[in-house]
Amino acid sequence: MKDLNLLYVFEALWRDRSVTLAAEKLGLTQAAVSGSLKRMREEYDDKLFTLAGRKMEPTPLATSIANQVLDALSSIRKTKLSPPKFDPKTSHRMFTIRTRDIGEVVCFPPMIRRLAEFAPEIRLRTVFKPIEETVAGLASGRIDLALGYLPSLESGIHRKVLMSQHYVCVMRQGHPLARSKLSLDLFRKQDHLLVEYAGSGHMVLERALNDAGAKNRIKVRLPQYLSAPHFVVNSNLLWTAPAILAETLAAHYPLVMKALPIDIPEFEVGLYWHDRFHRDPANKWLRDFIGQEASFG
Repeated sequence: MKDLNLLYVFEALWRDRSVTLAAEKLGLTQAAVSGSLKRMREEYDDKLFTLAGRKMEPTPLATSIANQVLDALSSIRKTKLSPPKFDPKTSHRMFTIRTRDIGEVVCFPPMIRRLAEFAPEIRLRTVFKPIEETVAGLASGRIDLALGYLPSLESGIHRKVLMSQHYVCVMRQGHPLARSKLSLDLFRKQDHLLVEYAGSGHMVLERALNDAGAKNRIKVRLPQYLSAPHFVVNSNLLWTAPAILAETLAAHYPLVMKALPIDIPEFEVGLYWHDRFHRDPANKWLRDFIGQEASFG
């Protein structure tokens, strides 16, 4: 049957053997039940239920398909009464998260520690895809969540803000400016390192450096964050980086952080997921876990 509502009408007629009783129990008019019966008769080219005395008795065809129809309806009811459950303590699920190396360094270590306690068998995989492939991956389920600063994601994508972030100036310990106040004039005269990736939202950094008069002072351009500290600690390059990343890396590299002498808007780090999986128990658990359980510094 093409119309799910016809299943309910078939069941009621099978049970009550009466259009009147079926209508009462379904909360429909007799005309509506009669109309549904007419549609079923046309679809099956059979009367299905015929009047015999005072009852609507099933035809041989109706009797032959009754078990399948009623079983199908029972299965549908079970999906409503028993929504799929997700138990993180026993699940062996692998979740795929689209993020950059910054997300891996800042967010994943505390997540792994928490997972070991609350969901020991769950596994994580990261991927880094262009925005178009990210949207397609979220829609298909190949990617469960996207994590980061992704202002260019399209409609149909939900977002949960995890934190707001600002930028700082990063230099090596021992840099000539390490103990000086960083003025705008000093800032624009220095050589700079820029981490760039089209579509990430961080193109605002290059515009800010250009506006500050440092356009021709960008000496090194990199596509990833994690190689940047190796350049900085071995040179006098300045690196404008997200504060939370700089703080994380400063625990492992001899770096100094200073307030920027230029205005760069703060940005929001968030989780992104497709509307198809908005109510999916596993996806929801992961979102809540990252947002509420995991510590980000």
